Amino acid sequence: MRLEGEVAIVTGGGRGLGEAICLTLAREGAHVAVSDINMADAERVANAIKQMGRKAVAIKVDVSQEKEIKAMVARTIEAWGTIDILVNNAGICYQGTVAEMSEEAWDKVLDVNLKGTFLCSREVMPTLKQKRAGKIINMGSLAGKVGGIVVGANYSASKAGVICLTKSLAKELAPFGINVNCIAPGVIDTEMTQPFPREEMIKSIPLRKLGEPQDVADAVLFLASQESKYITGETLNVNGGILMD
Repeated sequence: MRLEGEVAIVTGGGRGLGEAICLTLAREGAHVAVSDINMADAERVANAIKQMGRKAVAIKVDVSQEKEIKAMVARTIEAWGTIDILVNNAGICYQGTVAEMSEEAWDKVLDVNLKGTFLCSREVMPTLKQKRAGKIINMGSLAGKVGGIVVGANYSASKAGVICLTKSLAKELAPFGINVNCIAPGVIDTEMTQPFPREEMIKSIPLRKLGEPQDVADAVLFLASQESKYITGETLNVNGGILMD
């Protein structure tokens, strides 16, 4: 129970990586605010956590909307009085070339993936600063390091932004005892990666297999726990060896 009694917010917690992260944090003792734009998914995951004997609330939120983020944080504090961990997992993906990409498609992906991470982080900062402790974990991507292959340039650019935002936040919040880190998953077996040319991609992965959501959730757990207390501003690759840096 590495997170006994701690309070975590997980955005995009209703399925895929987010669901695995929520359940993993709960198994380690955390109470979890399951945030998702799809309320039915959020409620399903929150109910699963409650069946484990942990506390959870489901919150509907579009992370590109400042008003909804403020309400999410207020609801979490109302439920448990504090926040210890924020996992900025919510994200959307676009497939297509720059030549065929609309301005609307560019803006939407950047708004959710990058602006959402900024807004959520900024909103929890006062609580974490007051405690002089806390963990913020952002979700980057392999694409944010190497550019898009089967994902669009807007997705890659947004995740590169998340990686750099992580470093800026880490420097700003380190004097308050707050750790800010990032995870860069490779190709993980989720609904989002179903359209990808999987067999071809597996051949490029040294471990010769796709990652599982639990692989990412375990990395989040490490960064959320005291085992990573002297790590900040770091981006942890979870990619089967496809990129080693």
